[in-house]
Amino acid sequence: MRVRWALLGPGRHAERSIVPQMKKAAGVELVAVMSRDRARGEDFARKHGIAKVHTSLHEVLSDPDIEALYDATPDGLHAQHAIEGAKAGKHSLIEKPLAISVQECAQAIEACRRHGVKLGVVFNQRHEAVHQEARRMVLKGEIGEVMLAQVQIPLRMTLPVPAPSPANWRTDRNLRAGGILMSIGDHAYDTLSYLLGQDIEQVSAFTDATGNDTRNERVAGMLLRLSKGAVGYAVASSKTPFARRPFEIHGTKGSLMIENSYTYLTGAGEDPTPTLTIINEAGSNIRHFAATECFRLEVEQFNRAIEGKGEPMTPPKEGLRALAISDALYEAIRSGRIASVADFMPHHHGSAERH
Repeated sequence: MRVRWALLGPGRHAERSIVPQMKKAAGVELVAVMSRDRARGEDFARKHGIAKVHTSLHEVLSDPDIEALYDATPDGLHAQHAIEGAKAGKHSLIEKPLAISVQECAQAIEACRRHGVKLGVVFNQRHEAVHQEARRMVLKGEIGEVMLAQVQIPLRMTLPVPAPSPANWRTDRNLRAGGILMSIGDHAYDTLSYLLGQDIEQVSAFTDATGNDTRNERVAGMLLRLSKGAVGYAVASSKTPFARRPFEIHGTKGSLMIENSYTYLTGAGEDPTPTLTIINEAGSNIRHFAATECFRLEVEQFNRAIEGKGEPMTPPKEGLRALAISDALYEAIRSGRIASVADFMPHHHGSAERH
């Protein structure tokens, strides 16, 4: 079965990471791109061999050739695109975050349920082979009971860093709900939670936010209590481009160290190969992994979900929980207190416990 897709938002991320892998994905036909700027859309379509250019969501949703949407537009557009797409019978795979608020997210989930279409959110690094193997070892108990974990993601920006542009959508609260927590901090805590197979239940955090705006942060440290007792520490920063360090998972019988799994964001060392180091009583062992085409795997799994064969890698209820975690973190930053994620979840959605 082939699924016909439209890409919403032909930006740099789509150009660099998404489209090249979508073109390789089994059962995927990328038939259209949507850009408000027709000339930009036509240039993008020509470059990537895409047949159609649409300049509005209405055009996309009216196109009977399109079955699924890959949404790479600014965050604040995601929920409405999913809702309108659902009404038109289109499935939606959305770059994280699924929305800019828990309420919007819940509305998108309900619209997709009501209209019988699939909804997924892209936390692409769940597919990374080294992450999959670390998660397998943790869930099999190969390092005993996990007590501590750390994930640190420093954004490797072009140096010198350009001055913020007033036209940049990332600084518009209607299009992005916060600073580094919403751009890569959610990757950090989602990866930590996914590797451990545990939900984040309580949080505390500090950031470098200035003035009265608690959501303009560029550095964030997040302390996390997980559902089976582990303590996690997640860090995200756009001010420390050389702060790469291994992801660490420490259990009662061993430890795991993961390197070079987020190189598209952080850059890599001299050897960019993803590695997993296992440390236990027998000594240490380093395993090497090929780089993973995470976006290709993401789209292929979503295709299978459309066909009724399982769920997206990150189902919408976990996208909802990610937003509740962000809200809890911002409340913890504001109040200086521990915040419970459950307090920010719509009651009827409950826990998204990972298995």
